[in-house]
Amino acid sequence: MKKLIITSTRTHAGKTTIGTGIALNSDMKCGYFKPLGDKPVYTKKTLLDRDTEVFNEWLGLDIDPNDCCIGFEHEKVSSSCKLAGADETLKERFANISEGKDMMIIESGRNYTFGSSLCMDADSLGNTFGGDIILVAQGDARLVIDKVIGAAKVFRSTDSKLAGVIVNKLKDEDRQMLDDEIIPALEEENIDYLGYVPHAMELEKAKVSLVVDKLHAKLVAGAGGLEKQIQKVMVGALSADAALRMPAFQNEGKMLITGGDRVDLILVSLAEDTAGIILTNNVLPHPRILSKADQLNVPVMSVPMDTYTTAKMVEHIVAELMPADEDKKELIRNLVKENVMLDKIL
Repeated sequence: MKKLIITSTRTHAGKTTIGTGIALNSDMKCGYFKPLGDKPVYTKKTLLDRDTEVFNEWLGLDIDPNDCCIGFEHEKVSSSCKLAGADETLKERFANISEGKDMMIIESGRNYTFGSSLCMDADSLGNTFGGDIILVAQGDARLVIDKVIGAAKVFRSTDSKLAGVIVNKLKDEDRQMLDDEIIPALEEENIDYLGYVPHAMELEKAKVSLVVDKLHAKLVAGAGGLEKQIQKVMVGALSADAALRMPAFQNEGKMLITGGDRVDLILVSLAEDTAGIILTNNVLPHPRILSKADQLNVPVMSVPMDTYTTAKMVEHIVAELMPADEDKKELIRNLVKENVMLDKIL
């Protein structure tokens, strides 16, 4: 069985993007294991890792997503591993979900050091399972070089095998930087370069359903529009007339944050191709307005926070892959196929 351990130099570098891209371009029967979760989501009163949902849906896995992740918080994971020990717990869980598989994607936590105290960091996973470690790097040239070389020194000091590096989210203006600086620096350190994935704005656009999850918001209308993509976030501090005179207000896919008492602004937003509306301070408008949002499939959610606090929370939401993202699934498959050295990896 082939084993690929996908890790990264930093949080949000795109491990899941690379892992799914490799799996989707392989003819092998692939499984997925993420011992230490970092994207908790409640589904049917069960705490799951979002990435386990994505892999199970996209690859058509026939296992319970709960089995793909041991836990999230360090203390709870440590407690669950106490009797048998981390190695034995990992091996037992791995044996159950890898049965009948030709290849296993094993994803680390946030970065290659995350989970070190639990022996679930990338290096420990490499020592436990063997296989090849794929390091995903993202950032400016000097940051990528420093982080990758630093990680490579860790792996070389143990039995872990660093198969190579994939640079993710590479912007067009940095393409020359890759050839002139990053690849030569990796070659000088005898680190294999395995390709890159170009920056794609489509992958960084969050959907309304993700915002509902992250804010723990109460959805009060428009459930039919939860899969709409958010293009821009706006705070509704102006009057309806003033908002209509703003060019940005005419843009498609805007997410409006405002109070439920701003009836005029909410009404014009419903008529202007809005992706969703967040109502703050738990104030709701008249039921007729919510009924109209239902008819137009514009999600309306309610949160207890004030407008400023809500806006700051939304600002820090990072787009995540969702099981229903069929458009992103095909985009990732093609981007990885065209730019990553799959033959060398597989």
